Amino acid sequence: MMGRRFLRVVTVTLLAVSAAALFAARDARAAELLLRVGDATVPAGTIVYGDAIAAGGTLTVDGTVTGNAMAAGGSVHVAGHVGGSVRAVGGDVVLDSTAVVGGTVQSSGGSVHIAPGAVVGQGQAAPGPIAPPNQPVPVPPVQPPLPMPFPSPHPGPPVWLLPPTFWGILALWKVLAGLFLAIVLVAFVATTWLTAALLPGITTTVAGVLERNPASTVLAGVVIWLALGPVIVLLFLTVAGVPLVLLLLSALLIAIQLGIAAVAVLVGRRIRPGGVGMEALVGAVLLAIAFAVPHLGWLAGFAATTWGTGAVAVAIMEQRRTHGPVPPPPPAAPPSTYRGPAPGRLI
Repeated sequence: MMGRRFLRVVTVTLLAVSAAALFAARDARAAELLLRVGDATVPAGTIVYGDAIAAGGTLTVDGTVTGNAMAAGGSVHVAGHVGGSVRAVGGDVVLDSTAVVGGTVQSSGGSVHIAPGAVVGQGQAAPGPIAPPNQPVPVPPVQPPLPMPFPSPHPGPPVWLLPPTFWGILALWKVLAGLFLAIVLVAFVATTWLTAALLPGITTTVAGVLERNPASTVLAGVVIWLALGPVIVLLFLTVAGVPLVLLLLSALLIAIQLGIAAVAVLVGRRIRPGGVGMEALVGAVLLAIAFAVPHLGWLAGFAATTWGTGAVAVAIMEQRRTHGPVPPPPPAAPPSTYRGPAPGRLI
């Protein structure tokens, strides 16, 4: 009874983390950076709490951007409010009469067009409609910032005085990081499903151990992680330490893969019961969504890995306990040396 209740709590937690990925991931990115490949628009009445960057397209700001508005390989059109600076690399900067910019306005490889009535820096209206290309718009002098109570741990120029190409490289890096994460998650789903499809008997056995003894499998997984470091150190001190360490790490990787496949089968069985392959596929997709949650995905991955690895260890111990060593057969009776008459025969 306690095992089923513990299993139900673990399943519900994984599902909750998976559902939160659809919303928490987007909110976490919006709070720090709005990044789009191609054209990007901040509609009127919308507030972006951070920077807005368009890579290879036009950035249109009709709402509010509390940070900086930038375009790499495109233009920036501002009709709303930008708290920081406005920069375009390889495009123009256009400010409507309703635009309010708290910092500077600059274009590299293009020109700056400012409509009368636009406000640029410290609440001063811009004097003219056009600024020379590739030149920052002059702004009134500002009061120097207050001295820091402690020296800065990162000496150097302010972050926004870096070359404009830096922000294009940063935007490209974030796009590549997102593609890499997607490829890793797709590979995880594929390998998990393939493991369950090729080894259905072993995967089902380990999943059954997870269902019967959830607490014991978690404890076994924690013990494995705690003992792994000392065991590796002791093996290195022996004569044949390196081959044994490689063998141990190989066995651990196999156990992790089998354990993750068993966890996926168990999760998929709770959502859509069916064959082992279908259960593994459904569970692997849900686990991949949970692993993609910012700041919490690594915790979900560590928990699933610990649980599955412990289940493999418990399954091996149960198998050895069930099929113990075969007892030796009883010794054969020595041959008789009696040479008298046969029993029951009269002399």
